[in-house]
Amino acid sequence: MFISIINRVGSGTDSGSFESNSQRGFTLVELMIAMTIGLVLLLAVGTVFTSSRQVSRVQEDIARIQESGRFALEIIGRNIKQAGYAEIPFSGLKIGFTGTAITGTDGAAGAADTLTVQYDGSTGDRDCQGSAVTAASAVAGEGIIQNYFNLDAANAQLQCQGTIGAAPAAPTAAVAGSPLLPNIVDFQVLYGIDTTGDQSVDQYVPLPANWNQVITARVCVLIGSNQQNIVPANSTYLDCNGAVVPANGRLRRAFTGTYNLRNRVNILP
Repeated sequence: MFISIINRVGSGTDSGSFESNSQRGFTLVELMIAMTIGLVLLLAVGTVFTSSRQVSRVQEDIARIQESGRFALEIIGRNIKQAGYAEIPFSGLKIGFTGTAITGTDGAAGAADTLTVQYDGSTGDRDCQGSAVTAASAVAGEGIIQNYFNLDAANAQLQCQGTIGAAPAAPTAAVAGSPLLPNIVDFQVLYGIDTTGDQSVDQYVPLPANWNQVITARVCVLIGSNQQNIVPANSTYLDCNGAVVPANGRLRRAFTGTYNLRNRVNILP
């Protein structure tokens, strides 16, 4: 009896001692599937990140280009509107403006144009480089402000040179100035001339034969993005002449504005 109980206990103990407590690992196929899923997820996250970054770059450059375009047209348009303004003194005799209200040059073979405007400045008025008209020069009739706009093509900058005097010398092509805006691709000006004397534009020309007939000026500033590879390789844009041009990876936009020479037009539209 005693031996039988021991045998039963021993046989139960022996049978339990052979139970397996080990865990199975991943097979090679399972590891390959897991790695593939991980790579697909990583690719999806990377694609979303790259797309978001590209959209952010494009929006940033669009905002900068729009701001630069508004600034360029505001500065140039304000000068055109002031062109030919005569400061009539309280004493003495002065019939009208004694300077040259507006002149310019037409860039050869599609090169950028230049624009020069003159107007009488009051005491404290400044040219585009920050020089101010003094009280003495204003009284003496030496306060004519001349602003000369041109494009520095080598550095892609719109620049302006300011001069104050009784009769500022006409600028030459070699005259530089202070940079106003970077990333300027082109600068073009067309002049609206009145050949019949009815204060209405008869035609727009790049270089008037008679500058006294100019009553409006149409300005176009072409601005490019600061970064490369912003737009697809096959993208195009319209330049200042309305021609379709390959973008070559850069975002570009032309800004155009038409401005009256208010001192030559008695009836404004």
